Amino acid sequence: MYSKIINVPIVLEIGENIFIHMDEILQRNHIFFKEKILVTSPELKELYKQQIEQLSFDEIMLIQGGSYEEARKVMGNITNKDALLVAFGGGSVIDAVKMISNDLNLSYITAPSTLSNDAIYSPIARLVQNGKKQSFGVKAPLGIIADIEIIRRSPRKLLLAGVGDLVSNASAVKDWRLANAEKGEYINNFALTLATLSGNSVMSYTIDDIGTNRFIGDLANGLVISGLAMVLANSSRPASGGEHLVSHAIDDLYPMRTTLHGLQVAWGHLLLERDYRQDDDDFEKLRLFFDRMKITDELEHDLHFSSDEIARIIARAKTIRDRYTILSKF
Repeated sequence: MYSKIINVPIVLEIGENIFIHMDEILQRNHIFFKEKILVTSPELKELYKQQIEQLSFDEIMLIQGGSYEEARKVMGNITNKDALLVAFGGGSVIDAVKMISNDLNLSYITAPSTLSNDAIYSPIARLVQNGKKQSFGVKAPLGIIADIEIIRRSPRKLLLAGVGDLVSNASAVKDWRLANAEKGEYINNFALTLATLSGNSVMSYTIDDIGTNRFIGDLANGLVISGLAMVLANSSRPASGGEHLVSHAIDDLYPMRTTLHGLQVAWGHLLLERDYRQDDDDFEKLRLFFDRMKITDELEHDLHFSSDEIARIIARAKTIRDRYTILSKF
């Protein structure tokens, strides 16, 4: 008899005005710790002061997030080994809490203030260390509590970045299949299917839907399922292909000209479909979707590279990690 243990979230709650019910949600799911520590940014603490005061946090720690050095500093202030960390913020705050939890062997849950990338459930943290963005393998959260009303108030650009990150699963899956066909790389078909389904889950929407409960719910669920695919594969492979390598190359080569990760990934996805995979149907489908979601406007505003700079980005992308993608053929 064969079996495989899959770590899935104990809690997955997505709904309106549920942040203030966090204590009840945790109790209902039999999640008890001696301490509950909120980790958030100063801006969010002030913005949601009234809601936070209604919850029973033993301590509140303030961080900007995104920095490895800052995460290490916060670690020194946490001494209770029976504490639950609650990461309330965007990807930068959540990734910092992931690193803290991983290094201190603590449990954590994520309460996203926006959905700009798959940080809410992915087993990867992206933090700036010594001035450069690095990827760190971490454990996935115990659960996710996503308040639609809070997320709806976040800047539209952040949600569009989340869409770009999620939709790019289509590119990652193509690269995974390519690596399997040409290099014999093993594919976990369950993980591949989850990545594909989650990536397609928002393709029917337009920019007019961005504030609706249905869109936010589908985006949140899609990002969680995408993260689950990575957990299942024990790798970022289901949701990270050549398009992510392009984004990482931009971070490395042009750190002063970067934008949101999800938008860079979307730009890389378009570039690979047009110039490397040369699949006119998929490129046109993606371009039209980005037009409908106004992601195209964000890309044109934020990302400007000459043909020589693009060549540098591609050359750097090929060297970032030992991962076979469409770029490996050129």
